[in-house]
Amino acid sequence: MAQGQNRVGWVGIIAFTLALPWSIAGGGLLPPMAALLAMIAFPVDAHFWRPRPVSLPLVFGGLFLTWVGISFLWSPYDNPDQLPKTLIGIPLYLLLVLRVGGLEGRWRSRTEASIIFLVIALGLFLLAETLSGGAMTLDYKIAMEGYGDLPETEVMVYVNRGLGHAAVPLLLLAGPAALIAYRAEGLVVGVVVMLLAAIGAFSFGTEVNAVAFLFGSVAALLTVFWPRAMTAGVFGSVAGGVLVVPVVLPGLIGALPAGLRDSLPLSWLWRLEIWTYVSELIKERPLFGYGLDASRPLNGEMELAGYQIEKLPMHPHNASLQIWLETGLIGAALLTCALVFLGGRIASAPGLTREQAVATVWVLVTYVTLVLFSYGVWQEWHQAAAALAVIAVLFLGVRRPVR
Repeated sequence: MAQGQNRVGWVGIIAFTLALPWSIAGGGLLPPMAALLAMIAFPVDAHFWRPRPVSLPLVFGGLFLTWVGISFLWSPYDNPDQLPKTLIGIPLYLLLVLRVGGLEGRWRSRTEASIIFLVIALGLFLLAETLSGGAMTLDYKIAMEGYGDLPETEVMVYVNRGLGHAAVPLLLLAGPAALIAYRAEGLVVGVVVMLLAAIGAFSFGTEVNAVAFLFGSVAALLTVFWPRAMTAGVFGSVAGGVLVVPVVLPGLIGALPAGLRDSLPLSWLWRLEIWTYVSELIKERPLFGYGLDASRPLNGEMELAGYQIEKLPMHPHNASLQIWLETGLIGAALLTCALVFLGGRIASAPGLTREQAVATVWVLVTYVTLVLFSYGVWQEWHQAAAALAVIAVLFLGVRRPVR
């Protein structure tokens, strides 16, 4: 058994076990859990630190993170909290992925069981909340978080938002977990996992979760037939999107027929206004951007459908626009290079299995959809949830005999 396997094995089991209550609570405690467990799993054996060939995805990813940190120097936002969360958090999540994802034999099997436990338990909780109208979460918010003085309709906004967040780890993990079950001859378990994920995605009024589930499902299905081509193609498409979305999006918005635009829900009309406003801001500082977290103070107000809305509430609700707005062309180009080289390395890996390719595409498309249409790109709870999903993807590689 490799050095440290017992310690790392326990870290894996604890990570996926504790992810259940932290996901139910909305995901906010996933980042400190992942960071702490990564430090516990820190490699002390010399084998882990042996010299390796230069990894271009790691080089460009590191340069991108470095540029993100440097950009804070000219940001109009004077709160540095996001710096350690991003510059320290992401490397720790990556370390957790490498350590737990490298488990073998019995410890891998035990951690796989913990993954299945997490997705089924979380899926059943969300199913119960769907059938009861969020009763448990509503009671908790009234009894423990002091929402009792608000009208119930207003409290339900917070309830559905929290449950929509809770569904994100389930969505990201559902594809890899179902494939882990299928490979262990648990087809029924895999089908149950996907059904629970679908119910969670289409509940709680969080449209982006439903869109992510649909996009992830279609992409994963196509990958079954063309595993390497789809893996390379999806990574290439995402990389290209980082560069071109801010360029083409204003034209696409302007070309929308008036009838189609008027038929959109208010939340999506609001997104269109946010994206239009941010696209204009990007034109003013295209090379260097406005700096890390600049989205917060670069706000404004306007009237839409009789409501006073913010032009830029917290972040652009589009990952490409946020990267361009805050880190400029330099940041977007570095991230694009990292994604291109990472996609090429995965697609050409000799040990890539069909199941692993499908799971990779599922996680990537689901995650990108969520950050492309809704969540902020720097949200650490989102990154920690994605790290857990990537661990499950690594387990779908060529399986070694149990020792």
